[in-house]
Amino acid sequence: MFFNFVVYWISNNKLIDSYIDMSKTFTISIPKELAGISLKQYQKYIKTVKYEEGTEPTKEEIDFANLKLLECFCGITMKQAYNLPLTEFSGIIGHIAEMFKEDTPLQRTFEMTDPKGETIKFGFIPKLDDISLGEFIDLDKYISDWQQMHKALAVLYRPVVFEKKDLYLIEDYEGTDKYADVMLDAPVNVALGATVFFYRLGKELSQHMMDSLGKRLKVDSDLQQTLEQNGVGINRFMDLLQGTQQNLKTLQNFPYFNA
Repeated sequence: MFFNFVVYWISNNKLIDSYIDMSKTFTISIPKELAGISLKQYQKYIKTVKYEEGTEPTKEEIDFANLKLLECFCGITMKQAYNLPLTEFSGIIGHIAEMFKEDTPLQRTFEMTDPKGETIKFGFIPKLDDISLGEFIDLDKYISDWQQMHKALAVLYRPVVFEKKDLYLIEDYEGTDKYADVMLDAPVNVALGATVFFYRLGKELSQHMMDSLGKRLKVDSDLQQTLEQNGVGINRFMDLLQGTQQNLKTLQNFPYFNA
């Protein structure tokens, strides 16, 4: 079986490559950088390729993970990936593995295109000390689960409504449903940057949140009453805040990217 391999287009953080197998032609879209991989692609990959922490993956597991990597991130079937020339297969796997080893700083803002073709600029919560109770509870619920990460991003990022130099304001929070589906198409480096940010600043951030929300609970009797009516008294709520550091954690070192 013979293939011709030609790189013929670079667009939207993708390298578009063409493989020709005698009478069959298929196109493989190789991410040029992490911004070329969407969150939903990443969720699909880590959901399909599972491993038990503390164990070394077998050769069969690594081979399967590599085939699924090309299927999820490059838009081809596992059969097509299986039939790629070994040198090209290894080169693509190595390229993607190196991307995931790069630092992923927090993205304060990023842009996405909505179904109407309009560009929307999303901004990270400008001041985490002022996070609302609803934002905090939803963030605590979703940020430790990668299959729910789009909902966590819908808490952390909302459309910018005002901007002046490095300062900006974002939409008021109306729940995760408004932008959760949109965030499925967010670049995965945005999600990785946010989780790494929380992991590195978890202890300090938790303390800031506890201090800020704790003060509001003490002075806002209506908020305290609402919490108690829903079974969340002061002590229980403060326990919830104390546990935030454990939930705000980064992605574990996925072994298949280093195999």
